[in-house]
Amino acid sequence: MAGQSVQKVENDSSTNGGSAGGDKKNTGIEVGDKSKDTHHTYKVFYYKDTIFTTVTHRASVVDQWLADLYKQYTKQSCCVADKRCLIFQFAYCDQVPKSLKDFLGNDKFIFVGSGVHADAYKLMVDHGLMVARTEELGSLAAYKLAGTFKDYRDSRLHKTGLKNLVKDVLQQDLPKRRYLLSNWERGVLRDEQIEYACLDAFVSYKLGVDLMRRAKNNNRQPEMVLKDSEFPELKKAVEEKTKRQVL
Repeated sequence: MAGQSVQKVENDSSTNGGSAGGDKKNTGIEVGDKSKDTHHTYKVFYYKDTIFTTVTHRASVVDQWLADLYKQYTKQSCCVADKRCLIFQFAYCDQVPKSLKDFLGNDKFIFVGSGVHADAYKLMVDHGLMVARTEELGSLAAYKLAGTFKDYRDSRLHKTGLKNLVKDVLQQDLPKRRYLLSNWERGVLRDEQIEYACLDAFVSYKLGVDLMRRAKNNNRQPEMVLKDSEFPELKKAVEEKTKRQVL
């Protein structure tokens, strides 16, 4: 392909305090195609996973990306976005795509993350985008791994950041979030920024899928067991107490 360049940057996440990495390089990014004015493509690597990543500021690219996603959803009765990532640059967009508004507002999809409620609020305030369903990963982990009301209420997981959730639940390392405060309004994002943003979304997805598939831990029953029917109200109360303290 004319104008196509290939570059791979690898990071040794074994230095970030986890036990999963050893001396293996677990993350990296490879430039796919940067020849187009409308969007750039990359491959981001995390352990054995490859995430096909698109960076754009064009509404038409978002429309097509989501159309392709819906095709997968229709065929498989579940949203298979685990190997694809879209990074949309609001600061340079020609318009906020209606397709994106519809996607975020579709209650068939659950958007997960560490601090996801705050992210959803920022989207609403800054761009008028309503996110229909969110799930805080810390609270979800606390619920799935707790056996009793007390276990859930007192769990440290409510306040645990993404890096430690990945380590505790997936037994994998996530590189330090050194690019969190970098300039995200650059016209062309640095490869390291793209890798960071993609990994943040991807590991959140992996955590969400892993936790939602787990049976709730009812092995220990020293007090009343936390029942599914009783979870929503307790979850709401605990999240209200801890939402400002999520790392």
